[in-house]
Amino acid sequence: MRKKIIKLTESELYNIVKRVLREQENEEVIDDSYYQIVGTPLYFKINEGYLYCSVWDERKSKEATPWTYIGGDLYNFKVNYKSGELISDKGWGLNFKITDNNWNEIGASSLSSNGIRPMQYNNVEYKFIAMSPPSSDRRLPYALDKTKVGAPTVYTAKIVMKDITLLKGMYEESKDDTISPVMYVKKGNKGILIDLYPGAQAKYFSNKSTPDDTLIDVPFELNIESPFRFNETNLTDEAKQEFKDFIKSIKTNYSDATGDVEVISSASIDEDPEGKLKTGQKRKDYNMDLSKKRAETIASLLKNSLPGIKLNFIPKGIGETDQFAKGKKWPDVTDENQTAPNRRLIIKLPQITKKGS
Repeated sequence: MRKKIIKLTESELYNIVKRVLREQENEEVIDDSYYQIVGTPLYFKINEGYLYCSVWDERKSKEATPWTYIGGDLYNFKVNYKSGELISDKGWGLNFKITDNNWNEIGASSLSSNGIRPMQYNNVEYKFIAMSPPSSDRRLPYALDKTKVGAPTVYTAKIVMKDITLLKGMYEESKDDTISPVMYVKKGNKGILIDLYPGAQAKYFSNKSTPDDTLIDVPFELNIESPFRFNETNLTDEAKQEFKDFIKSIKTNYSDATGDVEVISSASIDEDPEGKLKTGQKRKDYNMDLSKKRAETIASLLKNSLPGIKLNFIPKGIGETDQFAKGKKWPDVTDENQTAPNRRLIIKLPQITKKGS
């Protein structure tokens, strides 16, 4: 069969090329880029300013869940401070569920440049995911790395009371019992609002539609604020649950691991360290002894709860300190809620290698 040869004039050829280029410009560009909290099964997309989440867990399924809208605007994060009830219905309920269901993996997420560990205090009321706010708004914690602004970030939050002079002019005064990261309720010379703590920022992957099998180093760590009952070596009920979850992580990921692991217990400085108790002992010496006993108790619990584990747990009580919240100490700070970050239980395990993206 003879091939038919079509001859085009220069003008006709120009018009065809112009039409093809115009059609290509009008074609929808498929954006396969996504964010991931490294070391977790949580994947995120941002579409027209809205945050969507999908869960891809290779242990449970080879297919990801559909992209689902979750609340991501920190300004819309509002609660009733008396009841603790969430006011906004813009996706936050699902947001909390996603975060809570994957909290162990989030807590063990990378401590490298991909993000920082979210604060896992036992007195935190809320854990959720939102987009990092613009750094221009000083009322909200933002990514120190400006390239991270707008990226999904894990936040923890708690209801706090602060001196009204610290809030006036910076936050809005609420006329009802609704509070938020930018709004407070006035109570005498105090103000009640939500404090936010960012951590575990997501890493950006450009134009990749599925997770790959890259190996990443993941450190596991337990880091709890005010984990012990007052003047005791026993954990609080909230800390007990976090400790149980931590034990499970060790059993799952460290069956063959070896090495020394420090169990660190610290105390905050809430009164004169040189002041003497009724027993005649200096307060700083008492807190050192108590922190050592607490560390020894936890180290013993770890050994008894993990038969067969080869890790060597070493108790280390460090007594009074302000290293976890610099400057938050007596006599400059007398509010125990502000010094709470210095009352810690920290157990940092060696890095292990896991699949991730």
